[in-house]
Amino acid sequence: MKTKHYSSINQVAAYDKKRVEHLGKNYASIDFEIKEYVNPNDFKYAKTKPIIGTFVIGNRRVDVTYSELNQIMRTANNAMNVCDQAYRMGKWGKANR
Repeated sequence: MKTKHYSSINQVAAYDKKRVEHLGKNYASIDFEIKEYVNPNDFKYAKTKPIIGTFVIGNRRVDVTYSELNQIMRTANNAMNVCDQAYRMGKWGKANR
């Protein structure tokens, strides 16, 4: 089931997949589709948070709440920091041109 949405955040339909394929096989497909309508009272005050949209990577679609989206953001940021540290510490060896 697809989330009804007004917009795609990354406008993935506009990507030239050939130009970004070197960035990773899923790069051009990563997106977030915001839900058409969320009850404002549920968004702000409900104990069980409502689905606010769909996070898309490749052919996988996951409906998420605001809290889950925040956790995805924090996890991705931490993952990037760990990878940067691993590179700087030489965990993966040295880069050669």
